[in-house]
Amino acid sequence: KFTVPSVIGQCCHATDSFTINKLNENRGIIFGGAVCKNGFSTRTNNVYIFKVTQATIHWESVKRGSISGGGLRPKERSDHAGAIINGAFTPPALVVIGGMDSNNQLLNECLLFDNVTTGQYNCKKIRLPESVAGRYLHSLTAVTISPNCVWLVIIGGYKGVGWRDIGGGIKQPKVLPITDSNRVIMIVELVCIEAGGEWTVQSVLGGNDLTSKKYQEKYDIYSKTRTWWMDQLMEYPTEKEMELERYIQLLQEKLQVAHQNKVSLQEALVEANQQAKVDDHKLAMKEKLEEVLKAQVQVHEEKQIITEENEKLRAAVAYNEVWITEIEEEKRQIEEEKRKVEDENKQAKKEKEQIDEEKRQLEEQYLIEKQITKELKTKVADNELYTAKLLKEREQWSHIKETSTIGLQFNYLIPSIDNLEYLSDVQVAKRKLFLIQGDKPQLMNWEKYGLRIGVQGDSLLPSDTVEVAVVALVGGQFQFPPNTVLVSAVYAVSLSKPLLKRLKLEIQHCVDLTGQPALSRYLKFAIAPVSTPSLPYQFSTVEGGEFKPDSWYGSIQRKKFCLVAIVGEKHLPKSSTNGDESEEEQEEQAEEGTEEEVEDGNSDSSSDSDETKDPPGTSSGAQRESNSNHGVEEEGDTGGQPLFEKGNERVEESKDYKESQHEEAIAPIPCTEISSDFNSKVVVSTGIIENMAYAGLIYYEEKRAEDLVAFTAAKDLNALLEFIDKKHSQAEVGQNILFRFKDYDGHIELKFDAPQEKPFTGWSIEPHLKPCRFLRCDVDKFGEANYPLPSTCLISVYGSPAWCCTIIALFYTTGWSG
Repeated sequence: KFTVPSVIGQCCHATDSFTINKLNENRGIIFGGAVCKNGFSTRTNNVYIFKVTQATIHWESVKRGSISGGGLRPKERSDHAGAIINGAFTPPALVVIGGMDSNNQLLNECLLFDNVTTGQYNCKKIRLPESVAGRYLHSLTAVTISPNCVWLVIIGGYKGVGWRDIGGGIKQPKVLPITDSNRVIMIVELVCIEAGGEWTVQSVLGGNDLTSKKYQEKYDIYSKTRTWWMDQLMEYPTEKEMELERYIQLLQEKLQVAHQNKVSLQEALVEANQQAKVDDHKLAMKEKLEEVLKAQVQVHEEKQIITEENEKLRAAVAYNEVWITEIEEEKRQIEEEKRKVEDENKQAKKEKEQIDEEKRQLEEQYLIEKQITKELKTKVADNELYTAKLLKEREQWSHIKETSTIGLQFNYLIPSIDNLEYLSDVQVAKRKLFLIQGDKPQLMNWEKYGLRIGVQGDSLLPSDTVEVAVVALVGGQFQFPPNTVLVSAVYAVSLSKPLLKRLKLEIQHCVDLTGQPALSRYLKFAIAPVSTPSLPYQFSTVEGGEFKPDSWYGSIQRKKFCLVAIVGEKHLPKSSTNGDESEEEQEEQAEEGTEEEVEDGNSDSSSDSDETKDPPGTSSGAQRESNSNHGVEEEGDTGGQPLFEKGNERVEESKDYKESQHEEAIAPIPCTEISSDFNSKVVVSTGIIENMAYAGLIYYEEKRAEDLVAFTAAKDLNALLEFIDKKHSQAEVGQNILFRFKDYDGHIELKFDAPQEKPFTGWSIEPHLKPCRFLRCDVDKFGEANYPLPSTCLISVYGSPAWCCTIIALFYTTGWSG
């Protein structure tokens, strides 16, 4: 039944070509259109909000100043299209696209009116392509795809006005419809950003895109999820809402009855007025009518109040549902995170158990292998001792057997291992016994301690066997020629019996000859007798050594054995006068005499007479070698004819020369000073000092109250490094470094104030020596009689495990200077 409702507020004027859209159950919005002013159609930009009840329409005109948006006021327009869009967390908003302005010009824009239900009106523009917004007299529909996604479907319309020539110079206007298949139907995807509630354009699809596979897949995905969330958004009335609805329906029924009564009374009153019959009954009826009218107004007011309360309740219920949904989502996320943390903890615990088990197995395996290694070392040592004993006994028996023919070539020699037992005040790194068997060439490799021994073919008879006893020495009471520095370990070599050909000794040195072959001229081999009447052992240089620039080994061929080492000349003496030259010649002659003495005292000799017997009061061994050489056969290191001299006369000369040399010997030059006799001659370094290589070794030892770190520096020689490793056999080896000193008085210093890449909270690093500095002279003294230990700096590392902030593992970097 159609009724004529009552109008409250400012109603809109007679308008056409406008848009009207529904906001909610009883509210709507009207925008734009054309009104008639002074007989002409004028386009407007008026905005009206209306509210419809049973018999009343409440109008509200939105004033110009009440619309915010940075001063944006929509232009006057008509023939446009509009639609209402809704989001899960935003109020309804009006979208307006296209239209014609007051100048009959096409409007190419899209406007968004939001907050239209709250009274806080806001207008903003949404950027769309001209192919979408540039049209009028078209249709616009909003399809809600998801709580935060809306599709705007635009269909048809006109793209402008053209002119058609009808003849006679007369043109008529005509509209231009949109015929492009890609523009006839277009879809705009709007997405609401939850953070600010802003609507933005996600994509624009033309007519050609609607048939693409990508669009079909996207539509299928939205269709599958849309049914589910639509059910979630569906509101089911509560008991109180149903009761309110029933009460409202009852009031509406009463209002309808009252309205019917009002109509009846009005008809009766009209009839009474027409008949002009006024009596008490009619007056009572009039009073009753007034009462009914008052009751009707009261019922209307009560209904309006109930409607407002119902809307408030609905808003509260929607807010509570949103709040509950957010809480449930947060709870779900927390439970998911908790489950992930529990899984990670279980995985970490499992990995820790596996690591502990592997560590336990490795420790057990290490202990077993350590015990096996210890047992094997014990067995090897016992076997070596037993083998040496057997060889010694065999040699003694062989000596007894061959006494009848020994005078043909060589004197009697005691087993080689006994020859080296007379060494005194020396630091032994390692002893080794080698066997030479047969007439084949052989190589005895002892590079672990810096020595190689080469045997030429036919050095023995095929059935012969000779012992070679070698001792690697890292220090002792040694005295080397002036202006020299020791650049190798010292080796004592002895044979059980002489060979037919010379042996080739290859000894490791620490001078880097790479790219500097001229330095090899300043490297010399130095020898000293194994047995000496008094310490220290006096070394003298010999000629004939070979030093290759691409090798760290020097080689020399020897037939007579003693203490052997390599030394380097430190400085070049300046020959300014003939006197200086004569002094150098005298020094060279003195060195040659010393070499002859050493070779003579350690030569392997034989005798054709009975003069090989020891003098009264002497014992076999070292004295026998120096005092019983009759008929010595000596051959120079570089070749030549054998020299035969009377043994006793040669010994006499050696003793006289030794005494004179001892009286004129020059003491070794300390690292911090140079003797005045030599200082006047020094003008330039040979380069040996600057090219000596050194090694820095780091060892870690665990103590109860601290962890101890030891940094040790020594010459880069295998024998010295192996000797140091044995001293720290229970420690863990750290990072090793190789370095050189810049000059003779150089040093190297550890710095503990370097910036650290990793934190060391809870740890304390304390060096025992401050500054932690190594002087070159101190490093070079290792091995001298008064310096049996290498230069070492101890560093204590303390940790505080009881402190909660202490890091588990310490990584600390030290700097270097010098």
